[in-house]
Amino acid sequence: MILNLFLSLFLQVLPVGIFNISGASTASTTNYLSVKSGYVMSYDGVSGRANWVAWTLSFSDLGPVPRSNKFIQDDTFPISFYAIDESDYKYTGYDRGHLCNSEDRTSTLFLNRETFLMSNMLPQTPELNRGPWERLEAYCRKLAKRGQKLVIYAGGIGAKDALGSTRMPIPKYCWKVVYTPEKVWCVVLPNEKTLNPNWQTYQIPLSQLKKMTGYKFP
Repeated sequence: MILNLFLSLFLQVLPVGIFNISGASTASTTNYLSVKSGYVMSYDGVSGRANWVAWTLSFSDLGPVPRSNKFIQDDTFPISFYAIDESDYKYTGYDRGHLCNSEDRTSTLFLNRETFLMSNMLPQTPELNRGPWERLEAYCRKLAKRGQKLVIYAGGIGAKDALGSTRMPIPKYCWKVVYTPEKVWCVVLPNEKTLNPNWQTYQIPLSQLKKMTGYKFP
């Protein structure tokens, strides 16, 4: 019992700068804490969707490693958890949208491959994934290249319907909170086909996102 308690506490130690905004733990099914090498995740084992993913980003995270592009199922969860496969996205019209994006983890091959775990994906319209979402990712890397250290949280809100024949809910909105040494950005983008390409038009106060999610952002 003491060993199990020790392991449970050990697994809940988060990287420096990342806060457990939902109180996730390895004892929960719908708010399961999963600490990867390159990011931290709260996962819902009933719906098969990440609640949120958080990671740090600095210049040292950016390197020469090419995009892995090999999507794989996450086998680190308890066997009873629901998980979808890469093939479940076929013919749905939705992209496998990264939360912790692959270009933020190009210092090593292992870290880049880790971003392609299916648990790190949300169904996103191509217009969102390749539009303002991608532009915000690129802007964050621009800041990191300038020497800033960022802490980033990302996730989805709500459910339009299920993804294909799965029970994984397609989020109505995808959100991101970016902490820099100078300021904080909070963005909530509709998961739709018609979008403004400028991600800054979707900024909202962090206090509003706190109310929408119930998460305790720092």
